[in-house]
Amino acid sequence: MPGSPPKSVGPHPDTWVPRRMSSPPLSPAVASAAAASRQALRVLAGLAEALGMPGTVVTAALAEAQAALEEAEAAQAGLEAALVAAKAAEAAMATPTPGLDAESLYRMLAVASDASAKELEQELRRNRRRRWGLRLVRTITLVLMLLCVPLLSLDVVREALGVTQESHLVPSLATVAVLCQVALWGTETSERHLATAASHQRHQANRYRRLARDAAAAAAATTEATKAIADANVTLGMLEEVTGHLRTLVDAVTQDLEMGQGFPASARALGDAVVALGTAMGAKEGTERLARALEALPGDG
Repeated sequence: MPGSPPKSVGPHPDTWVPRRMSSPPLSPAVASAAAASRQALRVLAGLAEALGMPGTVVTAALAEAQAALEEAEAAQAGLEAALVAAKAAEAAMATPTPGLDAESLYRMLAVASDASAKELEQELRRNRRRRWGLRLVRTITLVLMLLCVPLLSLDVVREALGVTQESHLVPSLATVAVLCQVALWGTETSERHLATAASHQRHQANRYRRLARDAAAAAAATTEATKAIADANVTLGMLEEVTGHLRTLVDAVTQDLEMGQGFPASARALGDAVVALGTAMGAKEGTERLARALEALPGDG
């Protein structure tokens, strides 16, 4: 009713939301998200192809991928905001259903899964730092052993150091090296479990978000606005999928560059992307480039 102020109390305050809010148009957000999804897929394929090239090419492709990832995340946030506003405007015209709806429940589960994944990823980074420290200690210990064994066999050196031929220095260093190696094996096992658990939580969060969107679409009336929201949900789902795999590959390439032992983590991330995107998108130029890049990678052994 034009000219009537919003009621401060009442059984249905949401009926006044359309009079107060100005929802951002959905079409520009969808167009931006679709363009960001295509760009992210192109950059994902470019980064995958760069893995078989010299290090400078990989570094440049990684920087481009990080920039594209930021743009894709911004487009995703914009589309999510536009979707929230569009759903709120549509819900304001419908009779609210009391109680907790399925969409809210799935979104809460998605938030919980995201939080769990972040905690696991933080622990994974701490585990990688521990592995680096253990490798450093093991290397220093082995170098000391290689130096001490021939030097301690000389009487002059033993007299200068004040040690006997039966010195426990070398056995002690050997013990430290063995302990470091055992600890390294443990951190490697932990890293595999943590990476698997974090990936599982990320996939669960995406699954809950998809279920939330499905629940919202099922509950909405079959109107033109609902069709636009459904199309936007499809675009958002594809953008989330591509962005998620781009983020995973960027993290894997960063890790492999730090380790300097080839690209084993990148190959695993790329394999997951090929399977997932091939299933979600079918045979497209981007997914075919990913598959060719994976085939061109040398085995990680």
